[in-house]
Amino acid sequence: MSAGDALKVIVILSDGIRGHINQSRGIAYWLSRLTGAEILESDVPQLTGAARARARAGSRVLVGGTRRDARDWLAAADGDALIRRVGNWFAERNVQEGSGSVLIISAGSTAAPYNIALGYIWRCACATVMTPGVIGTDPFDYAIVPEHDCPDRKPNIFVTLGSPNYVIKERLKKEAQALLSECPSSAREKWSVLVGGDDANYSVTPQWLKKRLGQILNIAHHAGADVFITTSRRTSPAAEKTVKTLAQHSNAVKYLLIASEDEFNPIPAMLGFSTEVFCTEDSVNMVSETITGGHRAVLLRVDHKGGMKGLLQRATAALVSAGALPISALWGIPKFDLVFDHFARNGSLLEFGDWMRLRREWGDAPAEENAAEEFNEAKRAAKWIYDNWK
Repeated sequence: MSAGDALKVIVILSDGIRGHINQSRGIAYWLSRLTGAEILESDVPQLTGAARARARAGSRVLVGGTRRDARDWLAAADGDALIRRVGNWFAERNVQEGSGSVLIISAGSTAAPYNIALGYIWRCACATVMTPGVIGTDPFDYAIVPEHDCPDRKPNIFVTLGSPNYVIKERLKKEAQALLSECPSSAREKWSVLVGGDDANYSVTPQWLKKRLGQILNIAHHAGADVFITTSRRTSPAAEKTVKTLAQHSNAVKYLLIASEDEFNPIPAMLGFSTEVFCTEDSVNMVSETITGGHRAVLLRVDHKGGMKGLLQRATAALVSAGALPISALWGIPKFDLVFDHFARNGSLLEFGDWMRLRREWGDAPAEENAAEEFNEAKRAAKWIYDNWK
């Protein structure tokens, strides 16, 4: 029986991280388009401290576990309410366990054990986006894993370039019109700047913002371009303050959204009207969203965290380049550079320095060229699940 005949309900489990939920929503959307399945969403418990550590360690029992293991783990991980919620949904829709009509999908490590545990209890299919820590991809029927994670080539694994996302091209113009109705712009050029934040490898500092964002705003001012800016949840308070100050002192800035202060996600709308999209390199998600939206991403290199870890990353990359280690040994920044190199070869990404050079040569912003073919990893992943439905 195909997924089109069988799949009736898709349950998304969310850990509250915007990037994760958008990855799940993107795949669920396209799978629903193929099958007509209803999409439901639920948050998983937000454990902290010792409770979170115990739940994480205890989740190992779910690898090759039983329904009893799943119930015990959920009870210990504050999952009783989640069981009741999902059970009520299934009862309302007359969904029977083991009927092959349900897919549970989640992204990241926090929601993954809840996903698998519910899969054991209801005997339904489970899908993970990215490689979950502790339990890995083996327990899942479907695992959608980015190429830069160098996943094993197994029947249950689908490899993506960059990140699946919830950017739906046919919706962008409508979302763009809604945002432009609030912030009208008659400028010929509209630039969007997607600012990420700090993580284990990258750092978006106030000093970097003053230099690079300040430079972009200065160019925009002289070009007569309007600039639309959004930050991310990872943008530090100090960096947010700097972005606000730069925006207040620039006539070019038409719109600014600080992600920690506003739940609205303006990126789809911005992709609907932008003539240039600048993305900081710390976020493969934002780069992937930009390219999925039909744009070439202009990559802004940020500060790299150094120390021994940075040295070891570069040493590993040198050994891989020399053929002494397999490419799967790459980690940290060199691993993500593989994604950017691939996008650059496809004409979907341009380094900021190259953008500046082309601008000088053309005397104005060069016309943006779309990628030769559609880039939509969520759509591809959904089709793979559809074609391989068990």
